[in-house]
Formats: sequence, structure tokens, C-alpha cells
Amino acid sequence: MACAHTFGNFKNFQIKETSVLFPETNYNIYERPELETRSIIREKDDELELIEIGKRRVLYKRSDLNATEIAKQFMEQNYPNVEYIFKSILDFDDESDIASIHLAQAINGNEISNTAININIDKLSGGIISTGVSIWEDIQPNVNSAVGTQPMDLKEAIIIANDNLGLTTEPIDINNFTIEPMFNGYYKVKGINFSHDGSLMARKIYTGVSPTRAEQIWELTAEIDIDFIVISVSIDSRSVIQIHNITHHATYKVVPLNMPNIGNSSRSTYTDPYIEIFSPFGWHKDYTHTYYDTRGNNVHVVENSDGNDSIDENVYINGGNSRKFEFNYNDGIEKVEGNQQAAAANVFYITNMLHDMYYKLGFTEGYGNFQHDNFTGKGKDKDQVIVIISDRQGVNNAQMSTGVDGESPKLRLYPFNVIDGPERDPSFDNEIITHEYTHGVSQRLTGGPDTIECLKQEESQGLNEGWSDFFANAFQFRNNRNRNTPLYLFRYVLDEEHGRQYPITSDTKKNPLMYSDLSYEQGESFNVYKACEVWSVMLHEVFWNVVEKYRNDPNFFLKDNQNLNYAPSNFVVMKMVIDGMKLQPCNPTFIAARDSIMTALQNFNGNNTKLTCLFWIGFSKRGLGINAKGKTISNNNVIYTNDSSIPEECETYRN
Repeated sequence: MACAHTFGNFKNFQIKETSVLFPETNYNIYERPELETRSIIREKDDELELIEIGKRRVLYKRSDLNATEIAKQFMEQNYPNVEYIFKSILDFDDESDIASIHLAQAINGNEISNTAININIDKLSGGIISTGVSIWEDIQPNVNSAVGTQPMDLKEAIIIANDNLGLTTEPIDINNFTIEPMFNGYYKVKGINFSHDGSLMARKIYTGVSPTRAEQIWELTAEIDIDFIVISVSIDSRSVIQIHNITHHATYKVVPLNMPNIGNSSRSTYTDPYIEIFSPFGWHKDYTHTYYDTRGNNVHVVENSDGNDSIDENVYINGGNSRKFEFNYNDGIEKVEGNQQAAAANVFYITNMLHDMYYKLGFTEGYGNFQHDNFTGKGKDKDQVIVIISDRQGVNNAQMSTGVDGESPKLRLYPFNVIDGPERDPSFDNEIITHEYTHGVSQRLTGGPDTIECLKQEESQGLNEGWSDFFANAFQFRNNRNRNTPLYLFRYVLDEEHGRQYPITSDTKKNPLMYSDLSYEQGESFNVYKACEVWSVMLHEVFWNVVEKYRNDPNFFLKDNQNLNYAPSNFVVMKMVIDGMKLQPCNPTFIAARDSIMTALQNFNGNNTKLTCLFWIGFSKRGLGINAKGKTISNNNVIYTNDSSIPEECETYRN
């Protein structure tokens, strides 16, 4: 079986799919020991009251081992013959009671790319909460290739990639290459004439091509045209065996923070809206620079109306010495460039707000967030988001490209002309901006910030799109909405024909989607965007179950409110979804993603049965009850089976 990849100049290249195999994930949840001081919230009337864990200092771990040693012990006891390396150790005393350890299977110290191991450890007890293990237990390096073990250096791999794919028609001079060691086995190669910035990232690893055979590869990551492409060059066969586009695309639509777009809302003026604890220098300053345009520690916004895609030559929008980004907007202008200043101000505001809000939800520096300078000393910096507006490199699209921690993501916003009349600018569509930015969040959190391998499989791709839709919905929570209010995403730039099939709503007459809708017949393929809609409406059901029963705060994310004595219910649900991403295995299924959210809730919630049940009832309404069955094959059809059952103690809370 072969597939055609249509990236840049190599659209006619055919590659085999053998190198994108993934081992089955063995996902387990372990019973947590009962701890009297486990809960950090308790129910008081209709509030989720924040309480102190005053006894934390006197609790003793079951083991004196630290989280890393516990992870080693787990591997020695369960997979004694499997070689592995550590990828990320997320163990921050001041941020979470859970340590998340991410490993990968290895051969001779080199990572096997399509494997992943995550171990979540309760730091108070030393017990393992959950594990996700996706490895090949019988895999060996390939010894049957035509060229045997003849070495191939990085420069040769780059030449082979160009020869196979036709990346440039210009001659490549390897004498112009400079190779600089980076982090985690990566090298940065400069002098590349087919990449956007003249460089690429590379590492030597293995990839599993069958359950028993691995090929050693040079993995090359480069920005080519408008996409970030990962190219796998086999050292054994001296050929390209896999191409993967890590750019997230969206052909939908999306403006002011809790409003969808400029077509639905007038603009408001805010003064210093940043949250100081998350952006201590404000939005226009990093350690070494003070800016008066659309640049800062979290985000750089630049226009590309000439389509040349040179960031250095294009323009940042200036607010003057007073940083007054109050620009006129005219909805009758034919081309998006006519409102470019107002567009840049809107995008700069929304993406910085998303930085601060996601930080509040747990996407911090240690977990790989996007900042030029990291203030805690955790994680890798120099990776603020680069947003490109009025981008004439494309049309009717938006996309987010996210690499590993320490590499700047790029968010591109192209003009839309789907609707008759003047061009529509997604820079004024907050749903689109939130959707795309959230792709970067889920990419960094799933599997840890030092991998880009963990949202590749079919279900995980659907989950990835669904999280982005859910947060585009949840950040719009406001007083005049209820669970049955239909939300039609991206309607500012797309008409009904080109948007989502169903609105996000609890009204099953308007949105009938269930878990079983992931099923497909022989000859068809998995529908990522249908899966997206299924997951987003499931999370919508959970969100409103909790919001309706407990005190909420629609303005919680719009202010620096660190002194609240309660946890707003809308915040609680969103935080559990983020914490679930941290705990879930690489390439999660719907069931694994659900279970990870429930595990995160147990850590946050302790013994609050009612809150736990409200989550279960939300999932079960859309078929993901406790006995739902994942992917099975029947008569060559792929089946996902609904289940509406919930834990017995939850029946009293079901409406």
C-alpha cells in the first residue's frame, strides 16, 4: 500500500507506509492509596471550596526512591529486557502532586521513534497511578539490508532526502553545512538551501518497521514552503522511508476573548490585560528587549502580505511610544491588508491571553509552554509563538506548526474568500485562533514536551482536533449561554457548507453524535473530523454537567484573581482536560483520554463522589460509559460500541 504526499515540490513522490507502524499501547490505571489529605477541594453548598493540604509535610512515601528511580524500578520489574532512555522528567514540587516520567524504547542508546512509555507517580505515596507502554518487546535492528552496516553521515542523509524528494533544483554544497550539537541528541544544520530559514534539525534514531525489525534513520525536521516536515532517511536502505507533516491545518473560522468573532461583537478597549504572575514583564518585554510593536516574550505577530515569507523583511505593527494599539476597522474593505493593523492588535491580544490562561490551567514552562525567556528555570526557552497574518502564502486556511520544546511554533492565518463579499480575515476570529493555538498545547503535553510523535494515530488525531474545538467553545463561556445553545464554529470565515457538520450543543436533535459514530465500513477510512466533533461534544456534556451544579465564574480568565477561596466550576473542567493530556499515553484512544481525565480528577478531587459522577454522566451520554468498547473488527468493518453505564454510586445523580 502506498500513499502520495503533496508537500511543496515533491508531490509526486510515493512512499510506503511501513514506517508509521505503532505498537499497541498497554494502558493501566493503578489504585491510589487512600490519603486523608488527598483532596484539594471540598464541596460547600454549590461551591468547590479550595482547602489547604496542611498534613502534606508529615506524609511518608511508601518508598524512599525518587520518581526517576521508581520509573526505573517499574521497567526492571515489568520489561527487564527492554532498553529505554529518559525523554522528559516532569516532577515539579510546586505545580503538581503527580510526577510524569516519559521514556522511549531504545537500541544501543538510540531512541526508537514510534515508541513511548509514560509513568505517572503519586509523589505523596510513591505509588504508580497509571502507565502507558507502547513498545516492541521483540524488536531488533535490521541486519538484512543491501548495504549492511555501512555508515551514513548526516550530510549524506540530507543529500539523499533532496535527491529522493526534489526539495530544491539548486545544487547543494555540503561544504556550506555547519553542524551544531543541540539538546536530546539533536543537531542543528545551517546552510540548507531548501528550508525556509536555511537550517534544519536532525537526530539519529531507530524507527520500527515491523514488530520485530527496526531501521536506523536520520530524522530531519525542516520548514519547507509553509509546512514543517519530518523526513526519515533510512541508513539501511539509503532512501526516504517516511514523511510526516507536523503542521496542523484548519479550514474553518474564528475574535474578543469570550466572543467568537468581529461579526458577532463590537470591539472593547483593555488596559494592561496581562496576568502578572504568568507574564511578569508584561506582553512587550523579555529579559533583554523592550518592544513597542507586536512582539514580546510570548508572541511575535508579523504580516506577510507580499507573500515572500521572510520574517526579517516583513513588518511588525507598531503601537508608538505609548503602545496604543487602537486601530480603526472597516468591514467594507475588499482585502484583508486594509485592516492589517487592527488584525495584528487582535491576534496579539488573543494569543497572549491564551498564553496566560493556559499557564493558569497548567501549561507552564516546565511542561513546554511558549516563551522566549523562561522565568522559573524549567523547560526550554526561545520558543515564543510566531504568528503570521495577512499571509499570502495560502488561502482559506489556518495552521499551527509545533516542534519540540525550545523551537518556536508558527501560527499562520490566511485570507478567506469562501463567503461572497470582501475577504474575511481569521485574525478577527477568536475561535480559529484558539483552535490553532490549542494544537500547540496538546502537542507539547501529550507524551511530554520533547516529542512530536504522540498525536499521529487516527483516534489521537481526532482527539487533537476535538480538544481544539472544545477550548474554542469553553473560553466563550458567558452568562447568556446554556448547554443547549448551539455553537457553530468558524462561521465568520466559512459558510454552513464548509464548516463542522453539527453545532456543539447538548440538544441531541441538533447534534446526535455518539461514540459509535467513529465506526466505518469496509472500503472507508477513519474520519478524523467526525471524531473531532464526537470528542468536543462529549467534553461539552461534561463541562455543562459541572457548570450547572457548582458555582462558576465567566470572567475568571479575564482577571488576575489568585485570591479566590473557591475553584470556579468552568475552570475545574478545563483544568482536568489539560491535566488529562499530561497523564495520557502516547497516541491515546478515546478511552485512554477519558480515563486520563478521570485519573486527573481523582488527584484533584479526592473523594468527591458527586463531581466524579458528573464527569461519568457526561461521557456516558455520548456513549463513552464505563463499558464502552474500542476499535473492533466485524465482517471487515471497524466498530466502536456505545455504552451508557456509569458507576453504581452515580445513578442518584443522573437526571
